Amino acid sequence: MSTGTLHPLAEEYLDRLERAAEQHLPRARRRELVDDIEAHLAEALGPDPSDAEVLTALDRLGEPDEIVAAEAPRPAPEPDPRGVHEWGAIILLLLGGFVFVVGWIAGLILLWSSRAWNTRDKLIGTLFWPGGLAVASWLGAAYLIQSTEVCVQLEGQPDQCYGDSGSVLDLVPLALAVIVPFATAIYLARRARRR
Repeated sequence: MSTGTLHPLAEEYLDRLERAAEQHLPRARRRELVDDIEAHLAEALGPDPSDAEVLTALDRLGEPDEIVAAEAPRPAPEPDPRGVHEWGAIILLLLGGFVFVVGWIAGLILLWSSRAWNTRDKLIGTLFWPGGLAVASWLGAAYLIQSTEVCVQLEGQPDQCYGDSGSVLDLVPLALAVIVPFATAIYLARRARRR
């Protein structure tokens, strides 16, 4: 507590500061803070300050709760559970199919060996969409081949055309093969962060 040589308004302020600090600061830090503020007030106010001078000095210091909040130890931020292992799993599940499907299988191994996801998350990562974006590229190539129309002109005969232009419904599997792997990657990234 204070020495009793300060103005009554300053004494009351220090008591409020002490009470606020009791809940949030260890005893040694609390004592140090109150002593520092008391020394500051004694120096700033001089031997016989007026009420107005004391109120101005206290106003400049701010509320005791604010001072204590600024001094209270902050909890350490939780580390991001998505380390190299988890990011590797997400990227390989998305793009690993381009490496002769071996990359996607490596992504599965990383997914299932990580503790960042529960079993449901791992099943979603495995089943939605096997092969990742490589399947979309294969479907896109198949759609282009199917929708390519080749015309042959033989002498004296009308043009012979083969193939068809394809339909819009043929694009649905292709769209799903692009959207679902991205949605799964986003889902896994978010779920790993929450755990």
